[in-house]
Amino acid sequence: MADEVILEECEVIDYIDHNFREGALIEITYNRVFIPGKLLYFEYDDGDLILTLQLQGELLSQVVDININNILDDIIEICYTYDDNETILVIK
Repeated sequence: MADEVILEECEVIDYIDHNFREGALIEITYNRVFIPGKLLYFEYDDGDLILTLQLQGELLSQVVDININNILDDIIEICYTYDDNETILVIK
């Protein structure tokens, strides 16, 4: 069973920074977009949090950078799985 964490928008960046680990499976749902991928690494660029993911799809498997700050207003939820522990971040 997945743990559910409800966060305000202003708490998301800090939560990711302190709790996400490289190699985790990340599923980001925002607007009408769903992005599943393996977290390769994350870094800050000019104050913005950038997640680098290896996409996990049947047709797409490229590496993409996601600027979390740019999509923060539109994020519905982020599912994070590491060592068989699943956490769902729900953004208010």
